[in-house]
Amino acid sequence: MPERDLSEVIDALERFAAAEDAWGPLEAGRPELRERAAWLRDQLGRVPSPLVAVLFGGTGTGKSTLLNALAGARIAETGAHRPTTEEPTVYHPPGIPQDFGAARYVQSERLGDLVLVDTPDTDSIRTEHCARVEELLERADVVLFCVTQQKYKNEKSLALLRPLKNERKVVCIQTRADEDADIRDDWLERLRSEGFRIDHCYRISAEHALHRKLGDGPAGDEFEFGRLEEYLDHKLPPERRSIKEDNLAGAVRNTLDAAAAKVYGRDAELGELLCRLESLENGIGPVIFSELQDKLLSEGPAWVAAFGEAVSEGAFGLVGTLYRILHWLRMAPSRVIGKLSLAGLLQSSLRPSGSAEGGAPGVGSDDAYLRHVSERFTREHAEANAYLSRAGFDVVGFDEWQRDFVVELRGRLDERLGPVRERMARRARLMTRWLLPVLELLWFVPFLYTVGSPIVRYYWNLVRYGEIVLPETDFLARSAAMLGVVVLIELAAFAYLVRWSGRRLRARSRKDLAKAFVGSGFGFAKQRGEVERARERLEDLEALRRAVSPSG
Repeated sequence: MPERDLSEVIDALERFAAAEDAWGPLEAGRPELRERAAWLRDQLGRVPSPLVAVLFGGTGTGKSTLLNALAGARIAETGAHRPTTEEPTVYHPPGIPQDFGAARYVQSERLGDLVLVDTPDTDSIRTEHCARVEELLERADVVLFCVTQQKYKNEKSLALLRPLKNERKVVCIQTRADEDADIRDDWLERLRSEGFRIDHCYRISAEHALHRKLGDGPAGDEFEFGRLEEYLDHKLPPERRSIKEDNLAGAVRNTLDAAAAKVYGRDAELGELLCRLESLENGIGPVIFSELQDKLLSEGPAWVAAFGEAVSEGAFGLVGTLYRILHWLRMAPSRVIGKLSLAGLLQSSLRPSGSAEGGAPGVGSDDAYLRHVSERFTREHAEANAYLSRAGFDVVGFDEWQRDFVVELRGRLDERLGPVRERMARRARLMTRWLLPVLELLWFVPFLYTVGSPIVRYYWNLVRYGEIVLPETDFLARSAAMLGVVVLIELAAFAYLVRWSGRRLRARSRKDLAKAFVGSGFGFAKQRGEVERARERLEDLEALRRAVSPSG
């Protein structure tokens, strides 16, 4: 996997680890995931650095002898007493930072782009040795796994190596081929059965190779030492970048697999939890709608009053002025309880029976009623808490849930009643800006004809015939009577339209509220959001795993 792609995946992993989770199984693993992501970032920064090969194995497996043979000098301590290697030996090219901790550092020009590290024994009786080996394995790019016929099944060595499976390139070396039988087939079968990928395995005599280079002992068969040396000197360094990238990709895969293993199979559980919460919500919605219908939507005259108030505010002219007077007289009692606006209607309707006006500062009486409504659902709250607790979410106290319930209910009401307010305002403007002018014309034209026609006839007779024919003395009374009848008819028609529109608004609001509460979830929006977020996080985790999978 290229370094650039690895950087993007590690960026995504860091973001994933940084995000807080309401779901316990994910949140519990987040500190470890953050630490692991930081280590991966550090390893990514080491991709351009020289390759680090760690000689790894149990007591007496010839690690130090092999390092001496490769170096052509006794740079690492060897001996018969166990454990022999007390501190690591770092055999490195010039210019490499000595950042392997307490160790013997030996510089050499012949190494090129390779650092060799001799480690303490994996099965040492001194526990600090094992801890030191683990630290050095963290820095390793290649593990030179050294064994003998007696130690190739050493469980302590395998226990240290298992967590690094697919994160380190492993080269197997049987170091005492001159003394031991060939155990490579059995050894490799054992390693591969545990999931290790082994590309190279050498059978050598490190002792004979060292004697040959130093010229201080009898010559003997070195077996595949030459091939091993050729591989380390010439074939391994050119593969440095690809080895580091493959190791890092394996480490990312292991990290994601470990995180996924902690929540394996839990997506179905979250889906079931979501269904249970939705079922509870679907039971709450119709109850709330029924309650609101009994309180808010049952008061038809109040809706007519609220709409009439909106119309009277913009009314003008004779009919409009008369309607305002009529509305004021008719609605005088309602003014006392504040029902002449939709807000007043809502507040006065959504009030617990027998409650007093007002309430705590900043808390409307309608919210007090909404809290009163929420107390009907204590069983649903307890049932939801039981489901959430079993799935690994924190339970929510009733007071906190009640606050969320009221906020959600208030938001749902505002969302649905907001368009009602706008609809009421639009209809009021339509009636005052279009209908009232038409009604003004309807009474003014007949009145003008009734009053003006006798006067026109008088002047016509005077001019044409020279006769003086006075209008009937009661024409003004008849005109006033006709005007009164017309205006009363128009006023009655206008009042009826206002009443009809107010009731239509109530019917439309009933439909809107039914859509808001019947057949749609309500009551556990926050909890549903947390569950849905947890499922999204699982999908994000799976997407990261696919991004670094070998087949992906």
